Amino acid sequence: MSKKPTAVLDFGTSKVLVLLAEEAVSRTVSITSAGMAEYNGFMNGEWNEPGEVTDAIASAIETAEKKNNTHIREIYVGVPGEFVRIYVVESSVTLQGADPKVTSEDVDKLQRQATEMLQRPSGVIIHRSPAWFRVDGGQKTLEPVDQKGSTLEGMIGFVIADQFFVNDVNARLKQLGIAQKGFYSVSVAEALQIVPFEERDHTAILIDVGYLSTEIMAIEGDAIVWQNIIPVGGAHITKDLTEGLQKQFDFCERIKRAYTFGGPKNAQIEVQGEDGKVETVDGDLVSLIIEARVDEILELCQDAIDKSGIRLGNWSNIYITGGGIMLMKGARVYAASKMKYNVREANVKMLKLKQPQIYASGSGLVELVYNTMELQEQDTGFLDKLRRLFHK
Repeated sequence: MSKKPTAVLDFGTSKVLVLLAEEAVSRTVSITSAGMAEYNGFMNGEWNEPGEVTDAIASAIETAEKKNNTHIREIYVGVPGEFVRIYVVESSVTLQGADPKVTSEDVDKLQRQATEMLQRPSGVIIHRSPAWFRVDGGQKTLEPVDQKGSTLEGMIGFVIADQFFVNDVNARLKQLGIAQKGFYSVSVAEALQIVPFEERDHTAILIDVGYLSTEIMAIEGDAIVWQNIIPVGGAHITKDLTEGLQKQFDFCERIKRAYTFGGPKNAQIEVQGEDGKVETVDGDLVSLIIEARVDEILELCQDAIDKSGIRLGNWSNIYITGGGIMLMKGARVYAASKMKYNVREANVKMLKLKQPQIYASGSGLVELVYNTMELQEQDTGFLDKLRRLFHK
């Protein structure tokens, strides 16, 4: 594979992120540069300030270019959960032969058949992957090839990108003179990077608490089988602080970042203002304000999970990432005390940057892009592709 830097574009709810990555001889991928630009994000499938989006993309690209002394001509685009819809389709095929067993052709046929069965609104399929296969009603697996039986069943998950997003981003990149190399699901990228393969063998939950909204998704096998967007995030915590403390938004953002869940009672919180002076605020009041809103976010997440119809068990784990909550110390332990299932903090594998929670989606996007390129370069069977992509 070429060592030419690969660029990815990730749209968050408050920042546009561009990452440049390279693959070493050992096939390990490393981030060589990051560019970030603030903007007003999106809600309900629309840009909050459409006129600033192109400038934010250009600014993030320029920053990444300067850090790496390169010029970005083409880029892979991540599609946020806000601009996708999740669908699952169950299908089956009859196995052929005197002594029938599953072949890779049967698996491919089942997936093509599921695609033909898919009932969807206008949009672009940007990801298709199996949640499970089983032969003759047996145990679910992602490796059905060579199993003997008469019928192969499977559940296939699809991620459909909104046509508006695809057209809009294509037009903006064309305006900047940059070629779009492909659209990828940020939700899938995060899920495959963060949730271990053995836990996806059952069903796991990933919660990404962003700035303006929170995305909840259920992962089974290699597919996202359910998704929900809650219009509350880290910015709402900060807004509550501005109203409760009568302080400026930026100052309250620093208060939030300095907060520790389960810290000493009645402790004063010291925060440095824009003028460099250290101000002290009432720790009890800050705790009351922050925990009330975080409780609401976690309750909304738990309620959405309960109503989703997704079957979870005692073995199921919830992973939480994103800068909305997880930048505060003690957040995982606090969340665990409020949720019904085990809570784990999501680990970002590829980045050594500060505050890795902010880069979780971009990091996952890089990994998904490189894995996909690797598969496209190799002429291997479906099962081998599945192992290489998802067991890393």
